Amino acid sequence: MVQKAGAFKWRMGVVARLVVVIGVAALNYAGVVNMPWGAYWLLSAVVALHSLFVLALSKEAGVWLDCVNALTDTTLIVMLIRASGGTDSKLVMLLYLWFFAKVTMNARHGDFRALLMFFSAAFVMLLLISAGGKDALAFVGLHTLGLSMFSITALALLLERQEGQLDPLTEVLHRGAGLERLSEMIRKKKSFDLAFLDLKNFKNINDAHGHAAGDEVLRNLAVRLRGLVRPGDLVIRYGGDEFLLVGPYQALGSRLDCVFDKPLQTSSGEISLEGDHGVVSWNAAEGANLEELLARADAEMYRMKYTESHEDHPKSRGLAS
Repeated sequence: MVQKAGAFKWRMGVVARLVVVIGVAALNYAGVVNMPWGAYWLLSAVVALHSLFVLALSKEAGVWLDCVNALTDTTLIVMLIRASGGTDSKLVMLLYLWFFAKVTMNARHGDFRALLMFFSAAFVMLLLISAGGKDALAFVGLHTLGLSMFSITALALLLERQEGQLDPLTEVLHRGAGLERLSEMIRKKKSFDLAFLDLKNFKNINDAHGHAAGDEVLRNLAVRLRGLVRPGDLVIRYGGDEFLLVGPYQALGSRLDCVFDKPLQTSSGEISLEGDHGVVSWNAAEGANLEELLARADAEMYRMKYTESHEDHPKSRGLAS
């Protein structure tokens, strides 16, 4: 699923570049832009070769192809604009379209560092386009203002999208957003530990203390879980009383040992928790997909639930595999 999503995105990028090539030819033929046809055919050949390269490797490529595509796109945009008039070129709109596309594709992650990176790249592209051109300072100033307005709009989009990724009760990632982030980590081949955590007898808490207290338990547990992982790690509410944690490679299991040790404070007083968790590790060499990884974590949790140590210790602990 993860690799298919990446391949689809890369192939859509091929389509977008071909649309640009065809569109520029039409604009050049109509006299809207003024580009030497020799330069146009040279750049078109580069696009064609790059497209074949992407199509051939998209099924097996990793995140490195994103970097290759980004470098190719920024180079082609700078060359197209310079070849069609530089600071006078009407193709400067391609820079805005590239910036919008990059921000939109990454908005689902709420990554502000990516927004800053794209803005910085666009600014460098402006400098390269205007180098040696007339009114270069005015050109850079005007379009920096335009890109800044785009960035403000993109920032609002990121904030809205980030808020929409959170579970309303616990304020950790909801299942859909969390699995999407987890998929992206697998696609980028980042090593990590995944823990599947399930509360035990949560229905009894609701029956004994009321659903409001049960909600407090889930909220306070989510706070405790967030405290166990780093800012860049993930806490996901997978189901009603089930959570997923993504944390440091081969180190998350030891951090989870204390999760059920202390009662949680609620308006109904202290409430002790019991539960089970299973931890599995993932790395690029293993190559397991998301479905396989979730199944392994679930199986590890159930394995710990029914071991002899579980019977001996009411507050069970999973072990890293």
